[in-house]
Amino acid sequence: MQLYRAKRQAKDEAMALVYEHGRPGTPYEAAHITITWVAKDKRRRDPDNLFASMKPYIDGLVEAGLIEDDSAMHVSYTLKYELGEANNTIVDVEETG
Repeated sequence: MQLYRAKRQAKDEAMALVYEHGRPGTPYEAAHITITWVAKDKRRRDPDNLFASMKPYIDGLVEAGLIEDDSAMHVSYTLKYELGEANNTIVDVEETG
């Protein structure tokens, strides 16, 4: 139940950001999503696990109407990992189609 709540909260956060920043009149049919993880330490991190944790956020982008679908036919990804002053996750969505 705790995992379900965390995933729901992540999805809701993504949707709220889309609504706050404005969504297009129609969802992007094709998009490129760049995910940048910023960490303030040099611990080893597995990008596969970090990417998997982003699934609820990406689902929120679909539900909010920013992107049409999150299947391979509609989205491509770039994953980045950077050192910074504070932990942060940056998600940039660019229409490609």
